[in-house]
Amino acid sequence: MSAMKHCLLVSISLFTLLLDGQSQSVSAADSPIVFNRDIRPILNDRCLACHGPDEKQRQADLRLDVRKLAVEAAIVPGQSAKSDLIARITSQDADIQMPPADSKQKPLSKDEIDLLRRWIDEGAKYQTHWAFIAPERPVAPAIQNKNWGRNPIDSFVLANLEKEGLTPSGEADRPTLIRRASLDLTGLPPSPQAVKEFVNDTSANAWEKAIERLLKSERYGEHLARYWLDAARYADTNGYQYDLEREQWVWRDWLIHAFNSNMPFDQFTIEQLAGDLLPNATDQQRLATAFHRNHPITIEGGVIDEEYRTEYVIDRVVTTSTVWMGMTMVCGRCHDHKYDPISQKEFYQFFAFFNQVPERGNNGFAPKINVASPLTTRRQQRINNQIAEAEQRLKKHPALSEKKLIEWERRLTNVVTNQWSVVVPATRVSQGGATLEVQADKSILATGKNPATETYELILQPNTSAVHAIRLEALKHPSFVGGGTGRGSNGNFVLSEIEFAAATKSTPDKFEPVKVASAEADYSQANYNIKLAIDGKIDRTGWAVDGNTKFEDRVAVFTFAKPLLADDVAQLRIRLHHRYGGSHHIGRFRLAIAAQPVQEVPPDVAGIVQTAAANRTTAQRERLTEVLLERFGPKEVQAATANLRSLRNQRAALTRTPATMVMTDRAAPRTTHVLYRGEYDKPREEVTSGVPAVFPSLPDGIPANRLALARWLVSANHPLTARVTVNRYWQQLFCTGMVKTTEDFGSQGEYPVHPELLDWLAVEFVKSGWDVKGLLKKMMLSATYRQSSRVTKESYERDPDNRLLARGPGYRLDAEVIRDSALKVSGLLVDRLGGPSVFPYHPPGLWQEINNRPGYSRTYKQDANENIYRRSLYTFWKRTVPPPSMATFDAPQREYCVVRRSRTNTPLQAFVMLHDPQFVEAARQLGKRMMTEGGKTVDDRIAYGFQLCTARRPNAAERTVLKQMFDKRLRQYQADKKSAARLLSVGDSPTDETLDAAEFAAWATIGRVLLNLSEFVTKG
Repeated sequence: MSAMKHCLLVSISLFTLLLDGQSQSVSAADSPIVFNRDIRPILNDRCLACHGPDEKQRQADLRLDVRKLAVEAAIVPGQSAKSDLIARITSQDADIQMPPADSKQKPLSKDEIDLLRRWIDEGAKYQTHWAFIAPERPVAPAIQNKNWGRNPIDSFVLANLEKEGLTPSGEADRPTLIRRASLDLTGLPPSPQAVKEFVNDTSANAWEKAIERLLKSERYGEHLARYWLDAARYADTNGYQYDLEREQWVWRDWLIHAFNSNMPFDQFTIEQLAGDLLPNATDQQRLATAFHRNHPITIEGGVIDEEYRTEYVIDRVVTTSTVWMGMTMVCGRCHDHKYDPISQKEFYQFFAFFNQVPERGNNGFAPKINVASPLTTRRQQRINNQIAEAEQRLKKHPALSEKKLIEWERRLTNVVTNQWSVVVPATRVSQGGATLEVQADKSILATGKNPATETYELILQPNTSAVHAIRLEALKHPSFVGGGTGRGSNGNFVLSEIEFAAATKSTPDKFEPVKVASAEADYSQANYNIKLAIDGKIDRTGWAVDGNTKFEDRVAVFTFAKPLLADDVAQLRIRLHHRYGGSHHIGRFRLAIAAQPVQEVPPDVAGIVQTAAANRTTAQRERLTEVLLERFGPKEVQAATANLRSLRNQRAALTRTPATMVMTDRAAPRTTHVLYRGEYDKPREEVTSGVPAVFPSLPDGIPANRLALARWLVSANHPLTARVTVNRYWQQLFCTGMVKTTEDFGSQGEYPVHPELLDWLAVEFVKSGWDVKGLLKKMMLSATYRQSSRVTKESYERDPDNRLLARGPGYRLDAEVIRDSALKVSGLLVDRLGGPSVFPYHPPGLWQEINNRPGYSRTYKQDANENIYRRSLYTFWKRTVPPPSMATFDAPQREYCVVRRSRTNTPLQAFVMLHDPQFVEAARQLGKRMMTEGGKTVDDRIAYGFQLCTARRPNAAERTVLKQMFDKRLRQYQADKKSAARLLSVGDSPTDETLDAAEFAAWATIGRVLLNLSEFVTKG
């Protein structure tokens, strides 16, 4: 979505919100007029588009946003009857009435006109917009009910309730409280043990201890990171038309680690906006700046480079101003902001901070760095200790000696050297026009033309008695990026497909396909396994080797289903297809033939034994020893070695991280100009980095760069950052922020429902050292948070949206929390922290249906292991096709920054809960838990499953309904065993064959009912 279209949608949504704000003003009809609360929304909505800050759109040279100018032309303070403003808005004459009849603005209501009259009669006092004034710590107000509150938060809330004649609700029961807190801090329901521990804790600080336990959980960082991913517009693809994959997950790990370690929010801000500019910046601080490389990036042919580069910079302006300032600054792209004191020039001064990244608009993925995930340190240490112990045990084994190893290596070398013969193709053709040159070592080097896609056709004339297998070596060369093996712009290659065909001596020109039985490689990139090169599909999938980060020789072996005998075969044709695009071709390769059946020597080991011992790396020596022990050692040594290999593979996987896009500034600064109408090719006045004049100035004595901007945002006198941040955390706990328009604290935004409380929390947050965990704990310790969420008729009529907080928070959970909760209660959830994105269940063909770009798009390939059951945080996020079940529950596309999700309730959500394989499978496994863990009786099992899902035990009526349903379904499945089998087969997790199928299916049905309870998908 373009920035301009986004601005329009924001404006439309804000119009609706302003109507809500006006209704609040009307309810305060008998209280003194407050300009920011009562009058500003009316002027913004009806008047300032034509009589506000935007000089180019101003009509009749009248400004109503500045008191001095308004009084000179349209307002007589103290005398509304003599004020032209009142005359115009009450006139019935179409020629002079305001708003004009042809403006498409509806006339002011009687209540709005009365407010304006009262305001003028009271002196027409103006106020600086409340959000542009630095917050000061207010004194907690006096309250009548002094026995209710638990901390100052409650005083502010209760004072408002008492003013409105409302009383707070009683405290929620303990199971409800611990479930609420667990969902809010970890995004997961509590275990029965956690519920029991809290319910039975009679100490005075039991609630505080429960909160602290949850804040220490690693799941806390995952849950808090989820909200930030929306704000950071994080996704696993680039967006735009081709929407190809990217790997930024290492930054996601940084984010989880930052929340779990409770990084102060000011440091969190500075590192993400300008970590690269810090003195002696660490790799992790540079990694943090990936926050501003998460935007969409195009690779489409024919795009204008500077146009899209400009869009990326504007995206950073919009994201920064939204996340930290709650400002719709993008409205200043084309003209002065119509409602807030931000000129177009100031917009481009802000733009200048982000205009120094040395990136391109098309294919603009640089700069990148390769940094390890911060989550790997502890796991690496644990695995290193295990490896050291395993190595010591092996060294002390009596069956091992240096003499034995030398003998075993000689035997292995004989196997390797006698089974492969290097062969040079008799003919070599590049369909893309490259030159394929034979080198001294019999390898083939591609030079010259380097098209986007390529096919090499090679003809071999075997000089052996038979051909059992072909070995393909991908070799490094200094002419490739990074001295790697591929001709791609990042040094990588993707072998989409390798095809073999043979021609007999009787028909030398007729080639028949040769079937490949297996393919092995010494290394395959994640999601680009060597087996994809023999899957019969010439597409963008295939064998890749992380050539952009691992500049190493690679080898693959392709074994034929049947050997080709020399008496029959005259020629063997090999085609190497590269269809990924971006010139991802193997640049230098060598072929060899196996004349005998290939003995199982891994390709990488074959290369090691042919390398002189003095030239082997430590990793190669370890690998060779490992294979010798597994191949020739006694059984107990083989088992110990297999365990050691597994540990080493785990360690290697931890350090195998892709390059991450990060921020850095150009050595030679780029000039910035105001862009006429926001168009990239219409530069006007040159500007330098700066912030809007309505706010405090930048810190003195340092360059006006991103680091200065970041420090400015978290300075003690900044009026917005602490308020905006506190408001978002309040929104996470209470569904709606004190300022409902979380994304807009400007003049068009809503006036706070609890303005003094907002300022009190903002000041406390800064004084605490920007302590996020401390802030959440303070909110949750309040009596306000601990209220029951039960809705009475009176409280609903007086406050349907619970803005005054006369009851506890209750609302439908977010998409990820619903899915993760189902996995948790079913026992399927895999708790592994961090790592690459995963591919759980997904409707077949949906990617191709919605985003099919021949030669670029790939089909969705579901994981076939425990990755299916990872937390939703790690689900692969394709911008053009976000996970559909989560999109149904209002998850965003992540094309741009989102700090407030919509929250709908639709029939399609019920359809997902009842039919998505993930939820049906979860219900099946929940049914198994009820059968195997819940006790012996039906009542006990129902109670156990109910408590897993709701944290409480069912009442008598609920138990009766569920028991009747169980009996009915049990009879059904006993009579229809095929239906039972179908239900129990949904999902990849194994079914338990030891359980009675009919009874198991009946319990699975109860599981489906429990997962579809409103109470399960609701926080209350």
